[in-house]
Amino acid sequence: MSLTTVLPASPALRAGLVMILAMASFTAGDTMTKLMAGEVPVGQIIFFRGVVATAITALLARKALARAMLVFQKGVLVRSLSDVAGTILFITALMHIPIANLNAVMQAVPLLVIAFAALFLGETVGWRRVLAILLGLAGVLFVVKPSPASFTVYDALSLGLIMAIALRDIFTRRLNFDVPTMIIVFANAAFVMLSGLLLYPFETWVTLSSRHLLLIFCGGILLSIGYVCMVLTIRMGDISQTAIYRYSVVLFGLLSGTLVFGEFPDRWALLGIALIVVSGIYALLREMRAARENQL
Repeated sequence: MSLTTVLPASPALRAGLVMILAMASFTAGDTMTKLMAGEVPVGQIIFFRGVVATAITALLARKALARAMLVFQKGVLVRSLSDVAGTILFITALMHIPIANLNAVMQAVPLLVIAFAALFLGETVGWRRVLAILLGLAGVLFVVKPSPASFTVYDALSLGLIMAIALRDIFTRRLNFDVPTMIIVFANAAFVMLSGLLLYPFETWVTLSSRHLLLIFCGGILLSIGYVCMVLTIRMGDISQTAIYRYSVVLFGLLSGTLVFGEFPDRWALLGIALIVVSGIYALLREMRAARENQL
């Protein structure tokens, strides 16, 4: 029995549920990574977790690997390198700040994508979406609290992270449609894996215990599940209709932070999270409405 046979008949709902599964998988994988904070260097985690994810995605992409040289196509390469930067920034920040806060800040990415699309792709953005972008970015500031007393270098990394991921999504929009989706997924996993080696000269890698190996192996599997579910989401439903389900990661981050790490955002961070989620959902609804009007 396949995944699609046990899901609802509605394409939009099916795709939305798979998106929620992707967000749960990513959060669970990030939780396992954070459990190694202070024990295993960032580059070592990225590399060995990436070995697992790359092996799995290569197996799933085996039919498309006949066109493997497409991973070096300029658009695919630039997108992959953007995700490399995002992964390094994400895992480094994850080791030092609450997982719920970091997941919430990540939800500002769709807002930045809208802003960058207006700046770099010439897309029209109305005043309502501009207001939503400003409110969402204000929410980010509530979460990271950029005051001299509380702002850390890791908060700065989280801000750089959303810039890198937003640029990655812009590059994704500009990819040629003749590039198979699984090639993009495989390239993403492979380049992220190799990026771990770039950090080797700057870190002291350690001998991995059985606990570390289990966490890394499970984290790699969960990362792969997230990648595959994202691909299924794209194939099963309209991206604009399923993007709202992406915000389920905020709930998963709160659950992980509270139940696993004893972390819980303060009232200002909760206000920021609410602003990010509400403004993001509003901006997505405006995008969907604009898309429908353009089809008429």
